[in-house]
Amino acid sequence: RAFPAQDVYTTPVYFSSDWLNEYWDALAVDDYRFVYMGPKGSWTPFHADVFRSYSWSANICGRKKWLLYPAGQEEFLKDRHGNLPFDVTAPTLQDRSVYPRYNQSQPPVEIVQEAGEIVFIPSGWHHQVYNLEDTISINHNWVNGCNVAIMWCFLQDELAAVQREINEWKDPVDDWHLQCQLIMKSCTGIDYKEFYNFLKIIAENRISVLENGLDDEASAKNTPKAAISTLGMLHAVFDLKRTVKVLTSLSANEDFKKLDLTSLSPPPEALLHHLKAAIDTALL
Repeated sequence: RAFPAQDVYTTPVYFSSDWLNEYWDALAVDDYRFVYMGPKGSWTPFHADVFRSYSWSANICGRKKWLLYPAGQEEFLKDRHGNLPFDVTAPTLQDRSVYPRYNQSQPPVEIVQEAGEIVFIPSGWHHQVYNLEDTISINHNWVNGCNVAIMWCFLQDELAAVQREINEWKDPVDDWHLQCQLIMKSCTGIDYKEFYNFLKIIAENRISVLENGLDDEASAKNTPKAAISTLGMLHAVFDLKRTVKVLTSLSANEDFKKLDLTSLSPPPEALLHHLKAAIDTALL
């Protein structure tokens, strides 16, 4: 960020449709691109990635061992209180009185990643990672049209969890629904209104491509916003269709409708109308 003219690396084309960093770039705030450096023996505890995004990790040097559990397997790894383990290899997981469903879980997918190799982590796959040597890696979290619906489901689940936790204060607090949104944002990094703005930024960028054509100069830059120029017009249409589907669900969501939506510009209905019109025009 401090040296934007320095193209230190190029995002592989397979990962270039990146709504998450496109949005945070538009806000000029911290994004979800990282350089990780860890000494031999360091490790990352059991977790799934932010917003249930995809992630990719490219080893520049060193070696890593990954333990990967497909989405859904984490349910068998919860203790009797519903909490996930910090260390999925801990002997305590064998204790049926603490982890009653552990014996139903499948063994993890185990990968040893060498220098020069990239690992792709699908949405919702919980994982634990060990640095087998001193290691440097480049990592991106990203969302696109293929998993934005998973992100939306995750946000609904997170809000429901917050609502359960503070349900006893629902009646006496007039702004209870707003408080739930504030708590959810503090825990996850986003609330429903920002999720709307996230969809809006992506949609407006795709509409611009469809209405103004591809930008050859932009496509030469190594940014998520420029990636759509490389991926093409049909990809822009695909993104808009996926945005319409999720935005339609968001607009109909009862918790979303309880919020003060007057600050949203354009209003959700107007944005949906614009998106559908842009898709229809592009497909003529």
